[in-house]
Amino acid sequence: MTNVALSATDGTPGARRNPFFRLIGTLFQVVTAPVRAFQAVRHAMTPASVSLLLLGIVTLNIIWGFPWTGMFSACVGMFLSGCLIHFATRPLLACHFTLPSSSPSGQSFSVTIHARNLRILPALDFTLSFAQPKTARRRWFRRRQPSLPAYWVRETAIRNTVLRSGETADLNTSLQFFRRGIHPLPKIIIRAGFPFHLFESTVVYPSAGTIAITPRVLAADDTAAKGLLDNLGGWSHRLLSGDELDYTGSREYEPGMAVRRWDFPSWARLGVPIVREFQSPSIQKVFLIIDTGLDEQIGSRSDTEESHFERMFSLAATAIQKLSRKSVQIELFVTGESQSNPDFSGSSSIATDSESLLIRLAAAESVPVASADEQLVRMLEIAGRSPSLILSTRSLLNLKTNANPHAEIIRICDTDLSIPTEALEPGN
Repeated sequence: MTNVALSATDGTPGARRNPFFRLIGTLFQVVTAPVRAFQAVRHAMTPASVSLLLLGIVTLNIIWGFPWTGMFSACVGMFLSGCLIHFATRPLLACHFTLPSSSPSGQSFSVTIHARNLRILPALDFTLSFAQPKTARRRWFRRRQPSLPAYWVRETAIRNTVLRSGETADLNTSLQFFRRGIHPLPKIIIRAGFPFHLFESTVVYPSAGTIAITPRVLAADDTAAKGLLDNLGGWSHRLLSGDELDYTGSREYEPGMAVRRWDFPSWARLGVPIVREFQSPSIQKVFLIIDTGLDEQIGSRSDTEESHFERMFSLAATAIQKLSRKSVQIELFVTGESQSNPDFSGSSSIATDSESLLIRLAAAESVPVASADEQLVRMLEIAGRSPSLILSTRSLLNLKTNANPHAEIIRICDTDLSIPTEALEPGN
């Protein structure tokens, strides 16, 4: 879990400015203060405050020539006092988040919001929630279906009645992201309606935290992924089946020892039972190389290319998950990735080896083809004759893999979708 801090002043520029410009800015704030105050009151008015204002105007009783002083004073007093109390007790919170380091695409995860009141006065009758995503409406002249939102808030807003000065309230909510990548957390929305919902103001705070959304693992019952799983399962079967045995030496037989083969010449020569020992070859390290080279830019990329690109990362996540269960060390190379780990808030927590690899997949982006080709050649030189698996969405005919008998290239394309499959279980 990761703790991410968010203060109410996040997002404001803190750079030093010239004293002359600061003076101009102060004068501008003073001159426009009445207008901004009027706009704030107008936007904070609710049906209750509007009804109270209209009732106060009616009590002037202009037609009959004399006001209803008592009702007029009560309406005006309630309107002004409610306005002052509302803006004086409007919450000013500092939020901290507790969330996991990563989460698979399409899977919901829990987030705990720790809200602390920074004002001297208590925060009364307010709601705290994440901002809902903006969904694109489908136009009648557009045939293309609107895309899914980037995320979804699974829990509704949480209401808190009283939060005293310096106290912290823990609020649990749930988020779900649908696209791979390093995503910032949604904005925090605080709505205050004290007193009596005469006025209601909304304050939006930007969230400083991010989370890594890892690729979705391919399912065995996914008909569109059968060909890819079959290719990956065949490679892992040849790599980890261990059909051949390596001779490790001979030793004297001891009672209870598992006998593989008797060493009769040594037995006859030494006069004691001798057995030969064999060991299945075990793969300790595998190189997984992800080719992110694309010919087209992101803006002009078709839906098919985008689908193949994301399916490649899903296949890589599936390989990492399955090979990790076999206690195989995975060395991951991604073209276009910097030597240092990507800088985001979620990487500050301690993650397992497989999780750190999935986080690197989440942060991967496309690179030009020329740069990807150069990096692929360099990665194969580093891998040497070690078992290597290259995943790509394009044809790599010019890539030389003959020097490595355990190197294999799996291309993600339409032709792979019609091949029958077996689940990725090495040794089957």
